[in-house]
Amino acid sequence: MNVIIEIIISIMILLGASLSILAAIGVIRLPDVYTRTHAAGISNTFGVSLLLFATVGYFFHSGSGFNARVLLAILFIYLTTPIASHLINRAAYDTGVPLAIRIRDQLRSVKKDEIKERKNIIIKQEQLERARQEREELEEQLDWDLREEKIVEREELEDVAREQEETLIKLESDDSEQEIIELDEEENTDKKE
Repeated sequence: MNVIIEIIISIMILLGASLSILAAIGVIRLPDVYTRTHAAGISNTFGVSLLLFATVGYFFHSGSGFNARVLLAILFIYLTTPIASHLINRAAYDTGVPLAIRIRDQLRSVKKDEIKERKNIIIKQEQLERARQEREELEEQLDWDLREEKIVEREELEDVAREQEETLIKLESDDSEQEIIELDEEENTDKKE
């Protein structure tokens, strides 16, 4: 029984290693990003999972106990690697990374319509943003004009008040000059008498 379990563990290790090697060869040899991420995602997921299952089997068989962390690592790999491969391929396609020559793009017509819709939405958003900026500039200009008008009005009021003060001062100075002249004349007349 022990020999059979060891053979199964050995086969799992060999299969896992060979799948990981196939993934590495696929990443090197395949023509474009899409097929490379496919090879890395699928083959490496199964290769690493087989290696980890072999690890769990070995430690369980040797009497060291059952290791739940390794099973959680396998679950994590199964959940994240395909999603990461898909997102990498999608990002590459959305940014316009070319496909290999012998691969037919079945999404091109759908993508063209989607790209046109996105461009139209972006253009509308830019137009709305420009209109909003122009409106804010006009409001700011109107506020500025109103401020300038208030400043001009205040300056005019200050000028009027200053002129009134100057006329009052002039009148008072004229009055005081008149009084001085009259006082001088009175003194002169007093001296003459």
